[in-house]
Amino acid sequence: MRRNLLKFMVSIAAVLGLFYAFDTWIVDIDAAVKWITLTLNTPVLLGLFFASEVSFGIITPELLIVWADETIKPRWMLFFLASLSYSAGIASYFIGRFLRTRAIIKNRVLERHKSTLDQLRAYGGLLIILAALTPLPYPIVCQLCGLNRFPFKHFVVLTLVRFLRFGIYGLVLFDLF
Repeated sequence: MRRNLLKFMVSIAAVLGLFYAFDTWIVDIDAAVKWITLTLNTPVLLGLFFASEVSFGIITPELLIVWADETIKPRWMLFFLASLSYSAGIASYFIGRFLRTRAIIKNRVLERHKSTLDQLRAYGGLLIILAALTPLPYPIVCQLCGLNRFPFKHFVVLTLVRFLRFGIYGLVLFDLF
């Protein structure tokens, strides 16, 4: 357990270091966010975010949380973003349930990785909470939970933690509350 926790911490530090290096030497993220928010109107930006949260999570919520501070009502926009992310997670869950019915998924994933999926069933709640709160790919975890038939009632309750992430980031980034 300690070894895995240490690996997890080192991984988070590595991702943060890469993010810092990317922001410092490759692309100025603040300028990129400003350009995107000035170029795209609000419905398009929210639509892209929802599509990202349903598929692979390419657009990180932090970018739009920063953007929410520039809107007329930042608290409501932050709540709306959290609601979008939450509903996208539920949609991703059902995408996973749909993928489970496909023969190629049954043959290549479900049968070959049965022991891994059994562990996911046992510890899926912890994985959902971690993905909802951290930079782990939340949509992929939601799809895996659907693929693995994680109980939907538990999934819906556990993934509410996603609202906590948006609230914490809003609090930290721009003293929203």
